[in-house]
Amino acid sequence: MRVMLVVAFLVGTANAASFSTEVENSFQCNYEGNQQEMNACAVRDYKNADFLLNEKYKATISKLSPEKQKSLRHQQRYWLQSRDPRCKADVKQSEGGSIWPLEYFSCLKAATELRTKAVESWAPNP
Repeated sequence: MRVMLVVAFLVGTANAASFSTEVENSFQCNYEGNQQEMNACAVRDYKNADFLLNEKYKATISKLSPEKQKSLRHQQRYWLQSRDPRCKADVKQSEGGSIWPLEYFSCLKAATELRTKAVESWAPNP
């Protein structure tokens, strides 16, 4: 029975986007609350960081030459493909546990904030 629950949990969390929606719709963020409430904070914080990255990326790429746009686009795609697997590997020890979402989405947030700084470095000087 426990194995079936773990498998069901893993199948349900395979897609971070759908899982994050479930957490956000089910629990209110409370940094000092129970595990699910802290998980909701981690999801919210990651989504905010992702939104800021997308805004910075759009603003930056629109100011670049076509050649630099191509380079940034390539770099961004590589980063996107590697971010989630890297975070999953980083939090593998807690996989299946209730703290896993907190650790996973915190990792995504930290990686996304670092990437935002990297994208900012592409912006041409005024």
